[in-house]
Amino acid sequence: MRLRKFRVQAFRCIHDSGEIRVGDLAAFIGKNESGKTTILEGLTLLNKDEKIEELDLCDEMAEELKSEKKIVEGEFELVDNEIRAIKEKFPDIPEIQKIRIFRTQKNPMVQYDFAGVKISDSTNKALNSWENFVSKIEDFMSIIPNHIRIQLDTSFLEQDMPTSKDYFNKSMSEFNNNIYLLASEEKQVTSEWEKIYQGIENVYDELLKGTSERTALENFIQDKLHPRFVYFSDYKKIHGNINLGEYLRETKDEKKTIDYVQEFDNAETVKNLFYLAELDAEKLTDAQDSPPKLIKLLNTASKRLTDRLNPAWKGDPILVDLRYNPGNIMSVVISDVHKDGTVTNTGLLNRRAEGFKWTFSFVVNFAAETQKSELKEAILLLDEPARNLHPIQQRGISDLLKGLAGSNQILYATHSPFMIFDYTPGNLLVVELDKKKHLSRIYYDYWNADDTTLIPILYGLSRGLVESIVDREVGTNSRPVIIVETMSDATYLNAFDKFLQDPNISMNPLNVVAAYSKNSVLPLAIFYRDHGYNTFVMLDNSAESHQISSQLRANDFEAVQIIFFELGGKSIQSIEDYVIAGDYLHAVNQTYEIKLRKEGYTNLTTEFLKLKDKKGILETLNQIWDENQAQGWDKFDNEEICRYICEKIALNEADFLSDKTRDQFRSLFRLVAERIRQHQNIMSRTKPVEKAQV
Repeated sequence: MRLRKFRVQAFRCIHDSGEIRVGDLAAFIGKNESGKTTILEGLTLLNKDEKIEELDLCDEMAEELKSEKKIVEGEFELVDNEIRAIKEKFPDIPEIQKIRIFRTQKNPMVQYDFAGVKISDSTNKALNSWENFVSKIEDFMSIIPNHIRIQLDTSFLEQDMPTSKDYFNKSMSEFNNNIYLLASEEKQVTSEWEKIYQGIENVYDELLKGTSERTALENFIQDKLHPRFVYFSDYKKIHGNINLGEYLRETKDEKKTIDYVQEFDNAETVKNLFYLAELDAEKLTDAQDSPPKLIKLLNTASKRLTDRLNPAWKGDPILVDLRYNPGNIMSVVISDVHKDGTVTNTGLLNRRAEGFKWTFSFVVNFAAETQKSELKEAILLLDEPARNLHPIQQRGISDLLKGLAGSNQILYATHSPFMIFDYTPGNLLVVELDKKKHLSRIYYDYWNADDTTLIPILYGLSRGLVESIVDREVGTNSRPVIIVETMSDATYLNAFDKFLQDPNISMNPLNVVAAYSKNSVLPLAIFYRDHGYNTFVMLDNSAESHQISSQLRANDFEAVQIIFFELGGKSIQSIEDYVIAGDYLHAVNQTYEIKLRKEGYTNLTTEFLKLKDKKGILETLNQIWDENQAQGWDKFDNEEICRYICEKIALNEADFLSDKTRDQFRSLFRLVAERIRQHQNIMSRTKPVEKAQV
């Protein structure tokens, strides 16, 4: 079964999640304490053996909980083999493709709803069920002589349906032998019994539980098809050496503490290590007196362990070597295997960095738990599966999850943009906490979530940009790139490119990339340049920007690749100074008219600006806003003015922009185009000339 919708109510901090659709590989994104873990733990209540504890119920909904309430419910889509299995057992019931499973706080059992399919609740004597099978034997017992009946042991018929076929067949065989032993002279008795016992070897496989179609169907689903939610929340770290004696005592509950030479956080981690290696600790201990046998056992286990760990291991592969030491100690030794086949950095796991040990331990635990046969066709719930992992290793875990999604459904919580690889609604959900009501809310349409909640998603969406930087083929064949210091710079360039509509100076041949901050301009430019892009950098005329220019020159950038803002051969402070003062003040006055009306704001004029005697318009406006701090003006927001101007350009409502402003931006675009041509000439002169072949 695959979970397609779910709803959680009155569970801890969640009043009502609403009905949420999920895919086969779904990620929950949210800030700390938003309720992601609560959602995952709530879904585990759909396991047939789980129980709802009193402390799990939402205190704030005590009144609503006086009546029976569905705490968690899920709508499941049956796969083809499950649909066929039900049809074979219940041929008279219409085909069932979906099932709703739910649990309430009043009923200790999970309950089923078959989505409108009519199923009889009436007792059906013709049903091939355990109860009806027992009833046949009871009817048979009622007609046999009393002296035979009182000698037959029917206690196994008074119990629930046997859980194993072997036990059923053994019990029936003994019962059959006793009948022939006690009634050998009663031909009518043995004749009637043969009608029941005929073909008994196939009876168990066909038996159902229940006296009505509905109860039999529910019991069949619960026994054979009920989905299993497997919750992973804690991944313990391996340090190095295993004291096998202590480990065996722990697994047999002879001790409650484990005293390893290098302590393991949890004996379960050792079990998982041995599981992946298919290594029996008792056999290992028994083989210590036979070195050849011990070496063969460890070598085989080491190879098996290496083969099973490397698919989830990104970067250079690792070689795992299990070694037996005096004192019944087994060591975990790790080596790095390089692309040329060389093996280096061999040493005990406990000598590796903490991050490496955590990564290794996580892969061991997770790979073991997910490779166990009982996890096939399960719904895996993972809470932060990639915490503490380097992004490259996170991508390894994401590949592992993708592989598991073929035979399992996976729902996981994460904060990491590197663990998001499917942006389809239903495969990506965000969880937010309403701090006033302390309630969690899940967004299926995640783009409507709070901006801070969306940060990992937005970074993940930008991953393609990162990959385009490091793909040298993309860089070599791409348009020139111009790095600008702020998002406002990029917005102005793109807006005025459209506004001017001049094919001779259009920015269309360029990719405009905004740096995150001034101190990220240098590394971003170097990354682009070193990965094959024809890279230019546009800077304002601040002291910090001139320092960036010096650093770029020191890193082999040509002077023509560094573009400072200028007008008529004179430096200007910022891109905003290409907009003449009157045009820019129009945008300022329109933007702040309503915002500052209560503070007595009046329209600013160019004459007022001249009185401030500052270098550029931004410096002047910042001073004016600083002088009015007491009136609640806060800080001047040049990005908001940028948005106003560029929005008006996009809406074709920018008549307030004069011809002089347009001409000044044309001069900027001409400057960029000229620098590109100059750089192309330099590159063509310095490009090595191929020697002619003789």
